[in-house]
Amino acid sequence: MADIEHAKEWLDYAQRDYDFAVDVEGQFWPKHMEKICYHCQQSAEKALKAVLAYNEVEIPKTHNIERLVNECSKYDSTIKMEIKISGKMTDYATISRYPDNLTEWTEDDAKLALKYAEQTLSMAKKALNITAEETPG
Repeated sequence: MADIEHAKEWLDYAQRDYDFAVDVEGQFWPKHMEKICYHCQQSAEKALKAVLAYNEVEIPKTHNIERLVNECSKYDSTIKMEIKISGKMTDYATISRYPDNLTEWTEDDAKLALKYAEQTLSMAKKALNITAEETPG
């Protein structure tokens, strides 16, 4: 039996991370690209975990977007993401959090992260049959 309430909790957190990233992108200067990218990754991760929660799958403790997409696609074949994109999204969580990384995220990275987070949220909402009126956040 599907667990829509648990899924909505995950989706609510996903939406909040996305909304925060949008706020940082739109309101702060200088823009902290690493924060935008990080929160977009968190949004995508939690949206995918919402799909797993809905299907009553134990939520893995991972930031690996490709792994989460692969797991979700077992329950909903419409959940897809190119490996290159899922790898980049994973990097946003694992590399962007620390000051000693060698990657400097750009505005293009931030825009892509926002785009892919929004797409992942949309996929998750569709998989859960959540309408705009039911959207958390």
